[in-house]
Parts: sequence; structure tokens; C-alpha cells
Amino acid sequence: MKSYLKFLSRNKLYTAIEAVGLIVSLAFVILIGSYVWQQYAVTWEHPDRERIYVPGVPGRPGLTFGFPDVITGIPEIEEVSRMGRIWGAYGKNDKVLCAAVDRSLFDLLPCYHFLEGNADALLVKSSIIISESFAREKNLSLGDKIEISWAEYTVGAILKDLQGTVMQDYGVYAAAEVFREDFTPFDNVGSVLCFVKARPGVDRAVLYDKLEAVCKEVYPNQYGQRSFDHLELFRYDELYFGKTGREFKHGDLKTLHILLLVGLLLLLSSLFNYINLSVALAGKRAREMAVRQLNGATRGRIVAKYIGESILFTAVCFAAGLLLADAFCPVLNRLLNDPVIPARIVWSPAYLLAYAGLVVVIGGVSGIVPAVIAGRYNPLEVMKGGYRRRTKMVFSKVFIVLQNALAVFLIACAITMEAQMHKTQTRPMHCNVSDILFLSFFSMEDKTPLVDALESLPCVKRIGACDGMPSVRGEGQYGTTRDGREILYWHYRMDSTAFRMFNFEILEDYGAPLFNSVWFSDESFAASGFDKDHHDISFLSSRAKGCEQVAGVFKAFPTSNDNTGEESYSIISVIRMPPDVVWSGEYVVETVGDRKEAYEMIMKTYDTYAKSHDAILNTAGWIDERIAASWVPARNNMRLVEIFTLLAILISLLGLVAMSTYYADEKAHDIAVRKVFGGTVDSEARRTIRDYMVLVGVACVIGIPVAVYVAQEYLKDFIYRLEGYWWIFVLAVAISVLIAFASVLWQTMKAARTNPAVELKKE
Repeated sequence: MKSYLKFLSRNKLYTAIEAVGLIVSLAFVILIGSYVWQQYAVTWEHPDRERIYVPGVPGRPGLTFGFPDVITGIPEIEEVSRMGRIWGAYGKNDKVLCAAVDRSLFDLLPCYHFLEGNADALLVKSSIIISESFAREKNLSLGDKIEISWAEYTVGAILKDLQGTVMQDYGVYAAAEVFREDFTPFDNVGSVLCFVKARPGVDRAVLYDKLEAVCKEVYPNQYGQRSFDHLELFRYDELYFGKTGREFKHGDLKTLHILLLVGLLLLLSSLFNYINLSVALAGKRAREMAVRQLNGATRGRIVAKYIGESILFTAVCFAAGLLLADAFCPVLNRLLNDPVIPARIVWSPAYLLAYAGLVVVIGGVSGIVPAVIAGRYNPLEVMKGGYRRRTKMVFSKVFIVLQNALAVFLIACAITMEAQMHKTQTRPMHCNVSDILFLSFFSMEDKTPLVDALESLPCVKRIGACDGMPSVRGEGQYGTTRDGREILYWHYRMDSTAFRMFNFEILEDYGAPLFNSVWFSDESFAASGFDKDHHDISFLSSRAKGCEQVAGVFKAFPTSNDNTGEESYSIISVIRMPPDVVWSGEYVVETVGDRKEAYEMIMKTYDTYAKSHDAILNTAGWIDERIAASWVPARNNMRLVEIFTLLAILISLLGLVAMSTYYADEKAHDIAVRKVFGGTVDSEARRTIRDYMVLVGVACVIGIPVAVYVAQEYLKDFIYRLEGYWWIFVLAVAISVLIAFASVLWQTMKAARTNPAVELKKE
């Protein structure tokens, strides 16, 4: 071991590059690995996860309040429980997210733990359970009286905040029976979660058939129609990574896969460096190993020595990487948009054992290749200088090609992601969203005083009623096309003031009265099979009641900002706002002047109104700022991937610098001989750089096709996507070539300028 440490001290550049590359890559591999493991652990939280199901409509778990009552007699079912989501009024102008639950839910799901009291509190209808954070926020204790939705309840238990689980947090849990009158038994499908625990050994298909039969019986006019065309059975361990609505917490599987890929590439880049440099440096230790063999050491002992040294080196780097990972954890969670299950470095015995296993695997893999190569040579030949004459750097050339291929691939991917993000952020809205504030609140009282007060403000240009807005999907509404197909529209209702405020890009105007008519986006109009002569809209259901004509066609605006999936079909009903209409409480306010001052004046006016009326604020903010804020999560994820990509490229660059140093050192003897026979500094530099750049060219030929395929797969899910992006791959090749050229030039010129007499004396 002393000889190994002395060897490292004599080759400081190589040692530093190996250590820095391995420490940095291991730090982020540990971070990514921990995060991925902790995300997947959510799906394993329940010991009976494969026996618990949540039936629902396609893409959304949940049926109706009465469904659990009619399936309890099915012999394949062991237990049934329900949970309904309700927004409750807390006090006069505040709101709290409530859950109407059966007492049995707390026994069925083991994620619930009580700080005070127990689930039996729900056996008393006037008693509720509150969460730890809600109790802390409102300064509540066991036995306190509180008012929820204008009814008085007693705090019967306090529940510990949920962590590491798929279940959503609620501030208040009340007995489901209390809210039975708020839910119709078999209407509003999807409003209530029904948890079904199957008996051991029950086949999923059998359970599905039994539940479907009940659905056909209790939903005769809904089952098989439109959004409920079939029953979907969600298993408990499928909920976290499934697209299952807001009722459950969700992990981002796509981001997880991207992080895994980038982490793997980062580790591969570092291992390429480590193995390549170790193989290259094996020549520098060849004489030492030859002496050991001549003194009786077997080849097995030589191989074991190399592997042991590699594991020791990896262990030291892993320890440093672990500390670096722990320090970087908060940054990673911010870039991951503060996930519901944050990344954390765990120091438990199980994790430490896993870390030790990784050290052995990585160290063993990294050490075995140079060990085998070093043990392959005859010690007598090595002592005579035969090792140097026989080495052709074939292995190192392969690694140089792989490392450059990885670099050009990562550069191309990073540029593609950045270019697509810019494309998404500059996506045309086809309407005006500047200086428009969206104000949403809930109140069943007259809103005229608030509207009048806002209109009187000097900063307010006009105010309109608007149910939904561009960049946020409206209400889903099914309709029928001319050829009989069903189509899902995203329906927006607004008055004429709001319609003019958004200044939609009108493509066709049929001259119909503005009020009580419907405008179609160009995409929804075409998908419906309409034209100027055929546009009967009698199918548009009660949401467009009274609207009998198509007023015209507008250029489609984005109905969401994720820019992925399928294009949405949007329609707008422009309605008259008679005094007897109870509007939901969503308004758009167009302002002039300073935004900050305007916002303060508007919110002060709203607060004055809320103090004298039962009004609960949902949201208030500028539409364009909401759009920009919606891009932050995707941008953060992209930045995280770009950071890892940059690290992989830098590690690759460090390796190229080290290998170019070794490459130039190996070529020094050949250069000296050619200079004796008339070679010049320029000719030798060109020859060496040319040989090296050929390897880079081969790497580009390998890396670019892979990058093209990955870019196509990445871009295909975007609605407004990058087109004509061939330039990305040209730029990636140019950057990769420039990096490789810069890394090899200095050492090559240094070797080419060496006095041949000095170099030949070394032989």
C-alpha cells in the first residue's frame, strides 16, 4: 500500500483528475440514487398494497358517495372505506381543505398516526380530527371548539402530518355521515374515493368484473357513456406514479427517468476516466509489478493488489462524495421544485451497508481491467523494456472514443432541451394577457358592490366576469361531431367585457349577436367537422344553455402551459350577465399604471368587501405572471439535468486533458526519432493532433445518431415543438471538436518542442 501511495504522489495530475471526477460523480449519483429509491419507496408503503384498489372513471380514481354501501356484500371484498374532498369555510373569510371519511379508513391505511386522541373521535358526529400543521397554524388543542362551514365541531384528535405517503394532507377530517347530505348517492361520479381491500388470493380481473356489474346497475344512464365509458381499477401501489388527479400525491416518473439516465451517464463518464487513466498508468507501474513477480508474487496477487487499491481509492472518494451529496441536498430539492417526497441522505445502517456495497462494486469494476492488463505481461520482458514497445494504446483509444461520444451526445441533448424550453416560453398566446389580473373567490352573496368599487379605482380600466382563462383549462364538456364522433371541448364562459379584454385573434366572424353565442377555436371547429354552412351547436349541453349560434372562429390559444400531450379543443360562450345570475366569483381586471400599486389597491378593495360579506379568496394574480410561474418547475428540472450534463462534460474534459498528456508522453519517443530524421515541431504537432482528432471524428459518428434518436423521442410529446433542429447536432459536434482540440493541443505542442536528444537519452 505504501508503494501505491508513493505512486499517487508522484503522479499528482492524474491522481487529482481521478479523485475530482470520481468524487463529484459519486456525489450526484448518491443524490440521484437516494431520491429515486425514496420516490419508489412510496409505492411500497402499504404491506397489503396489492390487495387495495380504488375504482374510478378512466384516468381518475373515485366514484360516488353511495358506491361503498352497495359493494360491501361482495364476497371477494374484505373491507371498504370512503373519502370525500370538500373545501370548508373556516371562520368567515378563510377556507380549509376537509376530508369526509369513514372511521375504518384509519385502520385500512397505515400511513395515519395520531399525536393525540384516536380515530374513534369520528364516532361522535360533532367531533373532528385535525392535522398537526392545521392545529399549529390555528393554535388549536384537543377539546377546542371550532366552526367549519358555519357548524360547530370539537377537536377530538390530532393527526401527525403525512410524510412519505401517497395520501394527500387535509386540515380537517370529519365523519363521512356528517356530509352524507352534501353528496348524492350515485351522481357526480368521481367525487368520492372508495378504497376496496380484496381478500387474500382474489384475482384482480374477478374483482373488476364484480365491481363493473355493480356500476352497470347503479349508474345505468352514465356507465358506458362519454367520460365513464368503462371502469378503471387503480391499485394502491400504482397511484403515486399514475395520472390520478389531485386526490393523491404524485411523483414525476418522467423526471425520475431523466435523472436516472443522466446520473448513469455521469457515473459512466467518471468510470471511463478512472479506468482509462488506471490502464494508462499501469505502464508506469509495470516495472514495480515485474519486480514483485520476480520476487515470488503470483499473477493472482498482482490482480488482487490492483483491485484492492481501486476499492480503497473508491472508498475515500465515496466518503467525500457522500459529504458533498449531503451538502447539496437542499439545492437539489429546490431544483426539483420541492417535491412532496424530498431527496435526503440517510445514515441508517441499511443505507451504510448499501453504500459499502456500491464501493466494492464500483471499485472492483474499476480495478479489474487494469489489473488484468498488468498481469498479462511477462516480468522479464517488462524489465527489458518490452512493455513500452508492445503497448499500442488500443484500450485507451477505445475509451477516448467512448468518452468523446458521450460528450457530444450530452452536449446535443442539453442544447435540444434548452432550445425547446425557449420555444415553449415564446409560444404565441393569440390573445392579450398583459396587465390583466385574475381574481377568483367564493361567495354566494351579491358581488355588485365589489365590482362597482373596483370599477371606481383609477388603476382599473375595465372588469369582466370570466370562468376560466387562457393557459388554464376550462370545464370539460363532451359534444358530438358532424360525423357522430364524441369530442371533449374545454369550455370557457365570459361576458362581453372579458371577451373584448382578451382581444382574441379572430379568424372568422359570422355576424351573430355577441351575447349567447359560442366562439370556436380553429382546431375545435375543424375537429367538429363544422364549416360556414354547417354549425349547429344544439349539442353543447347545459353549460352553453341559451347559446344557439356560432359567432365565429378564433385562433386557438394554449389551454395549458405544459405544452405536452394532445392539442386541446377550446370553445368560448359569451353570455349576458343578468342580475339574477349567481356568478362563481371569477373576474378579470384590466389595469393601467404601476402594477404593484394597482394590485395593492385591488386587494385592499377586495378585503373591504370580504369583511362585510362571506367571501373566501381562491387566488389573485397577473395572468402573464401565472403563465411564467407555471414554467418554473419544468425550467428547474431542465436546469438540474443541464447541471449534471455540464458536470459529465467537465469530467470528460478532465479525462481528455489527462489522456492527452499521457498520449503525448507515449508519442514523445516517436516524435524524437522523426525529428532526428528531419521532422519539425509543426509537422509533428499536426501528425499527433490529426491522429487524436480522428478518434474524435469516430466518436461523433457514434454519438450523433444516438443524440438524434433521443432528441426525437424527447420532442415528440410537445404540442408546439422545435422544428428544423439539425443545427443543434452541427453545433454539438463543433463544441466537442473544439473541446478535444483544446485539451490535446497544449500537451502535443509541449511534446513536439522537446529536444530529441533529451528524450532519446531516457531509452
